[in-house]
Amino acid sequence: MENILIQPMRAAQTSALRRAVLRPNQPPSASVYPADSAAGALHLGAFCAEEIVGIASIYPEVWPRDANFKAWRLRGMAVSPAWQGRGIGSDLVRACLVHVQAHGGELLWCNARTPAVRFYRALGFESVGEEFEVPEIGPHHLMRRNLP
Repeated sequence: MENILIQPMRAAQTSALRRAVLRPNQPPSASVYPADSAAGALHLGAFCAEEIVGIASIYPEVWPRDANFKAWRLRGMAVSPAWQGRGIGSDLVRACLVHVQAHGGELLWCNARTPAVRFYRALGFESVGEEFEVPEIGPHHLMRRNLP
């Protein structure tokens, strides 16, 4: 496998891959999230040389089911289709978990697209509640992973 380096990146660097993988039929503004510039936000990129092949963003954000947790949210998780199936997404999520735990987080949560539920379950996440629809995007599941 090629040498993949996971490292912090600027929020603006996530836009192209977010749009290509997650929001292909939406305007560029749909690939910019309100919390991208929030205090504590971290954007991680998986790089092969200079090419961005995967991205993930995390932010301190209240867990929708219980505000008493020190929760972080995972958003904009994407791997370029040509690079999928090589463990890059798993490595990005693991790096996010390490960061959240190092910053006192008790859980990491996300709204996972239904086809990605199995991916997140393999990383220790659990589904909470029923499937729901995100307009213009598709069916999702609320998922969480508790941290020790």
